[in-house]
Formats: sequence, structure tokens, C-alpha cells
Amino acid sequence: MLDLKTGRFVINAEKGWEFHPFMSRKEFFESGLFKQSEHSKNSSEINATKKYFHFPSININGYEMNMSVHIGGLHDCVKNIWLVSTKLMEIPDINCMPDNWREIAYEVKRIHDEFLQKETAMSPSDIDKDRENSFSLSWGSFGSSFCLRYDMPSADIEISYDNFTEEDKAELDKISDDILWG
Repeated sequence: MLDLKTGRFVINAEKGWEFHPFMSRKEFFESGLFKQSEHSKNSSEINATKKYFHFPSININGYEMNMSVHIGGLHDCVKNIWLVSTKLMEIPDINCMPDNWREIAYEVKRIHDEFLQKETAMSPSDIDKDRENSFSLSWGSFGSSFCLRYDMPSADIEISYDNFTEEDKAELDKISDDILWG
């Protein structure tokens, strides 16, 4: 479930697997999701600087998904979860099926939209089945991205957290002013 008010994304309530805005690197490493993964077997030295973690098979409310978790912050510091990206696990290799790759990509997009609708309890009319969907909220954004350009089409669901503190925002404003008024 993705709570639209708080940004809390519950992957498995029984196991306590979830993400939320300002989820720290430490919280992520202490989570059951991380502890049960292959990543937990890496040395703490590697994990201390690593910014990307891939989970190849996660069941999220009946959908088998690949999931990637990105950690980052201002000035490339690695302190909070900022992006959770998921996609259907059983996507066929589109390059092996050049005749119908567009149809396959649209089917994946349809299933991603269905997943978002169920996870957020949005009405079907809120989600555009033919285009990318992006929704901005106070805690960040989420959406269903879709690209048919290039040789390899892609479809993802992304939850992005706005983890900037007031100090970070002030610094970004100063940088913007310096660029504009330089």
C-alpha cells in the first residue's frame, strides 16, 4: 500500500517491510527486507558507500516485482532513501520479439497502472492508461513511467521522496540565485 498522505509504502505488512520519507540509510540496513537479502552478506564497508540496491524478486500484494532502492542526498551524500523503483518481474525479452514489442510494453504499462491503482486506492479515471502518470504530493512523487523510444522500451513504477531538509532547500535556493543572477 502507498499512503498518499504520508508517502509510506508498505511492501509486506506481515514482515514489516516498508519505505517512508526521510528513511535513513541506517533504518534501511536494519529493515527485514535488507536483512533477508543478499546485500546483507556484503561487508559493511561496501554497503557504507553503496547508493543502489537491487532486489530481484519481491512479492508486493500478489505482483512479482523487481525492485531497486536508491540512497542519496544533497551533494551526493548517502543518507536517505530517495527513490524506490519497481517493475514486473516476468517481462519477456522484448528484443527477442521484434514483431510485437510495442504490444508487450503496453501490457506491462497496463499492469503497472493496475498495480498503482490498487496500491493507492485511486479511481481508475485518475490514471491515464495511454500515457505516463506522475503525481506530486507534499512528501514527493510517484508515477508510472513508460518509454517506447530507443531500442529497448521500458516501463517502471517510481516512488521518489523529497528528503530535503530546510537547510538543504535554503542551499538549493542560494545555488539557484547564484546561477540566475550570477
